[in-house]
Amino acid sequence: MRYVAWLLGAAVGASLFAGQSKTPDACEQARTDPYSLSFVKSAFKSFSNQGVWGAQIVQFNNNSPGLPQLGDSVSIAVLKLYELNELITPENTRTYIRLVVFSFSDRNRVLEKSDQEPRITSLVLDYLQEKKLSDPNTEKEIDYLKGCIKDFSCSFPNESRFLTNH
Repeated sequence: MRYVAWLLGAAVGASLFAGQSKTPDACEQARTDPYSLSFVKSAFKSFSNQGVWGAQIVQFNNNSPGLPQLGDSVSIAVLKLYELNELITPENTRTYIRLVVFSFSDRNRVLEKSDQEPRITSLVLDYLQEKKLSDPNTEKEIDYLKGCIKDFSCSFPNESRFLTNH
């Protein structure tokens, strides 16, 4: 367990120091807040308090920044905002899962090429899985995410089908 936590910290640190080159289309906020911390914090709080509903989906997916533009950086932002022990609470884990589903829904919308590879997200999901969360449904959701983040095929309908069949 210590190894996974250390590896997770090292990966986040390396990602932070490596820097990310912006595409020409990137907005000014991306340069002042490269991990969209305020946006991710707002989405996290919103999904945590109210679940996921229509207006939120539009607000956090169709605007810029939007969760589908973040890819792997959503996990970097979450780790910068929350301690690992905060992330493993059932409500925060469910909220994190919601953010990941949206962030890995469309590879073509991800602004940073480096965020098209789920390196940090894979480590966070491994960590959550290692913690043996008490909810078997959450364990299945993590299994689903570990597959769909690789090809950016995450969606709630696909997740529902996966959970029904497993």
